[in-house]
Amino acid sequence: MTQTVSSSEAPEALSTPGADPASAGQAPLQTRVKRIGLAAVILSMGILCSRLLGYVREAVIAYQAGAGADTDAYNAAFMLPDLMNHFLAGGTLSITFIPLFAGYLAQNAPQKAERLFSLIATTMGGLLVAAIVGCFAFATPLAGLLFPGFDADQIAKTVEMTRIVLPGQFFHYLGGLMMAVLMARGQFLPSALAPLLYNLSIIVLGVVLGPYFGMKGFAIGALIGAALGPFLLPFVFLHKKLRYRPVWGFRDADFRKYLFLTLPLMLGVSLTTVDEWVGRFIGSTMEAGSISWLNYARRLVLVPIAIVGQAAGQAALPYLSQLSARGEYDVAADTLHRTLKNVILLSMVLVGFFVVLAEPMVAIVYERGAFTALDTEKTAQILRILSISIVFWTIQMVSVRAFYAAQNTLRPMVLTSVVTLASLPVYGALSHFFGLPGLAVASCVGMAMQASVIVVFYRRFNAHFGVMPIVRALARGLCLGIVAALGAEAGLRVADVLQSVLGFGRLWQILLQLSLGGLLGALCAGLLARFIIPDEFRGFVRKVRRKVLRRKS
Repeated sequence: MTQTVSSSEAPEALSTPGADPASAGQAPLQTRVKRIGLAAVILSMGILCSRLLGYVREAVIAYQAGAGADTDAYNAAFMLPDLMNHFLAGGTLSITFIPLFAGYLAQNAPQKAERLFSLIATTMGGLLVAAIVGCFAFATPLAGLLFPGFDADQIAKTVEMTRIVLPGQFFHYLGGLMMAVLMARGQFLPSALAPLLYNLSIIVLGVVLGPYFGMKGFAIGALIGAALGPFLLPFVFLHKKLRYRPVWGFRDADFRKYLFLTLPLMLGVSLTTVDEWVGRFIGSTMEAGSISWLNYARRLVLVPIAIVGQAAGQAALPYLSQLSARGEYDVAADTLHRTLKNVILLSMVLVGFFVVLAEPMVAIVYERGAFTALDTEKTAQILRILSISIVFWTIQMVSVRAFYAAQNTLRPMVLTSVVTLASLPVYGALSHFFGLPGLAVASCVGMAMQASVIVVFYRRFNAHFGVMPIVRALARGLCLGIVAALGAEAGLRVADVLQSVLGFGRLWQILLQLSLGGLLGALCAGLLARFIIPDEFRGFVRKVRRKVLRRKS
């Protein structure tokens, strides 16, 4: 059954191709922000569930293999597919496709929108297949180039799992394109559900095949999951609503326009992707398990990034695209201001929790089986540092989409590429002098630089956008984050006292730390929010009261 955002919850030009594009622009800003908020909630719930399954996935991997040479090889196996996907299909999934597709819907031209989908799916899909074949053939020398610190056995395992995972990129690509069509039409449910099937497949097949094939069982699960979740699910939602016919068009005007917008994303680099590549590259030269510790910490910190930043950015892109297509940059700036303010406030509170509760978070998710207390300590150390970058990731993920909505991909490509190149010496120096923690610090520094550059230059692109509202939101968010951290620290101390008196076991101690730390931290942040962000606080309370009263009635 297809679940869509109703006409009262999404712009007419997105939800109904035949609607008058001008009518959608009459909705007040508050209504538009609510629409984005609703879409973000749908995506956030899906992302949250997906990340919870991701926790289970990583916990199963940690239980079966811990953190060592085999898990390093498994994580490294995704490097070549990720590189290929970025440099060939980096902008096709939604960033450049949605503004073009939504533009045709806003112009009441659904036939052109359908032809655009067929054109991109056929032409870029064919190129992707050729790239998969090439990477499959040359996987061994490429793995040696990407992971200079691996020995021959690790290279062989990495190559074997890389060849298993590679074909899944085709399913990710076409599925992402179909989900972009659904999001442009105001349907966000498939995008929320697809990662669930993907992660569930990795978990099930990893558990079933792990005893026989080791880490290759998880790689097989990733391939099957890509076919079931990212590809098959949106196909079921869309196959009767969108006509596809093979259209090859390297010289086609629409394809040239799409390629013009996409090439900067293909050729340019951004720390949102390069950060993980650099971590794997440098981590391969460190002690065994370094890539895995970094990966386990990254998976935890990506949860709030995805729930807050990714969901808000994905939800805002179709609406910002529609506003930019009509030249309403003042409304787009106001919408971006409000969206950024919300994600900054929430992100800073989450930073406070992660910094203080890092060790019990890691322990509750991973510490069992082959994953030892030493692995918990190593991973928690990295998590504390990486969590500081949450706010910078979310700012970048939302603000850069304002450029994409205006079909301007060249400027952010240049900006992010320059920042990335400038950050590489920072990665090298800090990792050389401080090891794995230095690598995590470099990640925070780089993301702070990238977020700052994107926001400042969007101000130059759109004169209606101001930087000071972002600065004020950061200042208020910092206060909330500090208070949340202090409350969480108090909760930890109370939990430790109770544990010493009552003699709880390790599991109950961890649960008590998380419960009391989270509760006291949230209470402290909520009390402060009442005074420094009173409007947002009252609005939140009103929503909670309405939901409670609705349930009682």
